[in-house]
Amino acid sequence: MERQSRKQLLAEIFRFLLVGGLATVADYFTFWVFDALIFPAAWGTLALVLSTALGFGVGLLVNWVLSVRFVFRQTEEKISVRSTKPFLGFALIGVFGLLITELGVVLLVWALPTFELFGSTAFLGTAWEKWISKILMTCLVLAWNYIARKIFIFR
Repeated sequence: MERQSRKQLLAEIFRFLLVGGLATVADYFTFWVFDALIFPAAWGTLALVLSTALGFGVGLLVNWVLSVRFVFRQTEEKISVRSTKPFLGFALIGVFGLLITELGVVLLVWALPTFELFGSTAFLGTAWEKWISKILMTCLVLAWNYIARKIFIFR
């Protein structure tokens, strides 16, 4: 396989961030639907963990479909990348990211005090500390996902 030029790599990273942004919107929307609208508040941490996992699952599927189609264009064997084995590797890398996210979100929500932002303790029915925790963990796991998927899946 020929080595990517700097320009190709930067374009690939841009596409990765764009696709990641769309997957993150799908993830956060799903998280919000389950956290604010479906799971009862009395479930507490269980609702947080389940909502985070469900959002992750939706985001993972969106990310896979768009990554195969738009991000990693330099992959030698495009057809084999779309098979089950690479998806399982993609998902396994994502599951490791999910574990980091779950642990980080739960610990951050626990550590952050309840506070008011823009005159409210919540945004769209979900506490600010949950959103802030999710955003911080998304940033951390973003780097893990790109590097691991680039090395192990889309060589």
